[in-house]
Amino acid sequence: MMIRFDIAAYLYTRAATFYHREVVSSRIINDYVKGHGVRKLQIGAGPSNLPGWLNTDIEPTVGQAYLDATAVFPLPDGSIDYVFAEQLIEHLTYEQGLVMLKECLRVLRSGGRIRIATPNLNRLIDLFGPSQTAQMKAYIPSELQFHSWPATADNEGYILNQHMRRWGHKFVYSAKMLQAHLQAAGFHDVTVERPGESTDPNLAGIDLRAHGEVRSLNEYDTMVLEALRP
Repeated sequence: MMIRFDIAAYLYTRAATFYHREVVSSRIINDYVKGHGVRKLQIGAGPSNLPGWLNTDIEPTVGQAYLDATAVFPLPDGSIDYVFAEQLIEHLTYEQGLVMLKECLRVLRSGGRIRIATPNLNRLIDLFGPSQTAQMKAYIPSELQFHSWPATADNEGYILNQHMRRWGHKFVYSAKMLQAHLQAAGFHDVTVERPGESTDPNLAGIDLRAHGEVRSLNEYDTMVLEALRP
């Protein structure tokens, strides 16, 4: 069977993508930087555009600027006060994750703060322990049901494998590893926060997964770390 290749449609798509990345995104970024005294960058915004933030994504939608988390950010040094990335860094390799965090450090001003929310490898491994808490016992069937995953002879093993490989995940962090990555990038004063909560009002309540039907699952399997740029 012959497959037709529509060269016109292909070229139009390429041109539209280039235009958004090089023209529209630059305009969004420049307007945001000029128009905000306190500047807040969200990386990997997906469906969650935060009011008052520069929302970016590698596949930007309306109102979002293009940003590739594995490359140099299209922002000047020290131009941002806050950086937030929810459920993003696990989509990068170990090496790419460190590149991203170094770029976050570069664009943050001195005293700026980063917030990272990502799956918690420690919590997933804890499911294999000799005894399970009530939260663990509730999490396992709820996680299977939410994703329409089948019950297996080893539900814990099935859930762990899905978190490691599904959704384009490339590297799932333990708390120790993510803290080391932040420190290697140059961040100081790393703290662990609860999903949806922060001592800084600019970062409180912004996690998408801390709300709605996925909230209880997120409480168990997601960790949130914050850190400061010295």
